[in-house]
Amino acid sequence: MTLREIKSINKEISRLRSKMLRLEGEAANTAPNLSGLPGADSISDKVGNAVTQIADIQNEIHRLEMLRNSALNRLSRDVFEENCIYMRLKLHYGWTKIARRSVSSSL
Repeated sequence: MTLREIKSINKEISRLRSKMLRLEGEAANTAPNLSGLPGADSISDKVGNAVTQIADIQNEIHRLEMLRNSALNRLSRDVFEENCIYMRLKLHYGWTKIARRSVSSSL
């Protein structure tokens, strides 16, 4: 798996988390519609639908995280570039910390 694919997975995970937060907000907003307009009487299970979608999104996030972590764990710690990618994406180190670690390990 390439760095571009790993970054794409990270973006998809972020997008799904945002969608999940939006759905949670919609599910929490369960105030009845008292407008008196036609169709206001229709029964809809907003909370049930949102819970189902949230569960599906959580499963997809878990699957993507497993795929990403598997790819990151396959990176070699002996290859400089792969080790930098691992520290950045897996350990969430900043570039300054990565540079310091790289310099200290090369001495």
